Amino acid sequence: MIPLLLVSVFSLASGETYIPPYLEGEPVSMQVISLDPPDYRGQQVFRLEFQLQQPTGQLVTGMIHRSAEEFIQFNSMLHSRWIFDSVADVVLPEVMTVESLDKYLQLAASHASVLKSTELHDFLGINWSGSDLTFMSNLTDFMKIVIPALYRSPEFPPEPPVFDTDLDAILADETPFEVYLYLNAYRAKDHIEEYLAFFNNFTNSCPSYEGLPDDSDVQPEGVTVDIPPHFNQTYVHFLPGGYLNGHTVRISYLGRSKFNFLHEDLLEEWLVKLYGGMKPKRIMDIGTGPGFSAFVLAKIFPDAEVIAVDLAAPYIRMARQWQVLRNVTNVQFYQANAEDLSWLESDSFDLISYAYVLHEMPAENCLRIISEMYRLLKVGGVMNGFEVPYVENPLMRYEFVRLNTWGYDWNTPGPQGPEPYIGEYEFGAQLTKSLDEAGFRDVNQIEYSLFESVFQARK
Repeated sequence: MIPLLLVSVFSLASGETYIPPYLEGEPVSMQVISLDPPDYRGQQVFRLEFQLQQPTGQLVTGMIHRSAEEFIQFNSMLHSRWIFDSVADVVLPEVMTVESLDKYLQLAASHASVLKSTELHDFLGINWSGSDLTFMSNLTDFMKIVIPALYRSPEFPPEPPVFDTDLDAILADETPFEVYLYLNAYRAKDHIEEYLAFFNNFTNSCPSYEGLPDDSDVQPEGVTVDIPPHFNQTYVHFLPGGYLNGHTVRISYLGRSKFNFLHEDLLEEWLVKLYGGMKPKRIMDIGTGPGFSAFVLAKIFPDAEVIAVDLAAPYIRMARQWQVLRNVTNVQFYQANAEDLSWLESDSFDLISYAYVLHEMPAENCLRIISEMYRLLKVGGVMNGFEVPYVENPLMRYEFVRLNTWGYDWNTPGPQGPEPYIGEYEFGAQLTKSLDEAGFRDVNQIEYSLFESVFQARK
């Protein structure tokens, strides 16, 4: 017989960072311990503690918070789905207190069929991590995201993380809750307002990467940044308040496990393959976000100066903190508008790169960035873009736009799809044509996947 050891895997105190662990095993017992303060949704929640027997035989203690509404939902599932085992004795109390709900759980636990059920496991936030999801890596895996029958999402959200500091939000691994949050965004078309409220409630609990009110702490000296109207009007990827809302930094940072060219290993592989023979002295990274591609460029070209810019000041603050942690010295991060980089000299960059930028704006803004890239490059300099494909077949392009916008118009108030501006990009900017018209030569689109291509052009 395997000896049973009891190990606690949680610690949660007010004001402390808490990263919920992934727990796997069969419930042995569970208790309602306390009524805790409101959670990220603003709901009073009961704290449940439970013991799991892991496959190794070890007993592990876990914790989850559940609201009264979630107890009601679980009870409804229990009494509508249990056909071969009577659970008539498991009655949800009319007055929910720590004591009455604890008795309820003990009655539920007296049924082996309940203890072994997926419903209870989801309620306890166990046996699901989503770590095998690769999201946008290929079409097969993407179908798992958008078709619920191909990949199961828990019926209750796992325990959310709590972050006390900006650095904690950089250092912490992705949690099952955050995978759940990402996954259900792609399944929210029929209940988008409800999902956005859920998304907003959680992001508001994340660090905001605040600085000076005028953002001068992250701007080039003597330079002010004009924010184009669209950037604060229609938000991409469902981000509440868009990129200007610093509370979204953590979620965008986690995109590195969702989008191919946010993986630093893949970025390095392609940049070395395409430009490893270059010896650039000055490189620009546009729309750097948390800095993924900027750090890769700095690693590949250690003797080059890398200037990395982004419109969102909170993201630049996060990138600067990450830079210190990574001890990278040849990158300068600034808040700046890539449509107007007049503080930088013309013909001064050997390589300008970006990842997933131009499809996130109206066509006229995209064209201004293309013009600036051309101005800034030296003659013979190279533009590289890891970007959404330009679909040349008009019928396929129309369908591509429809799938990414969910049929909504970015300029019309109300719900939006995951990529509101994709129609502007595909039918307005038409990237390969725009690069050519701006004066670039050797314009090339290398198809990588359904979701991205590599664009190259030379001045």
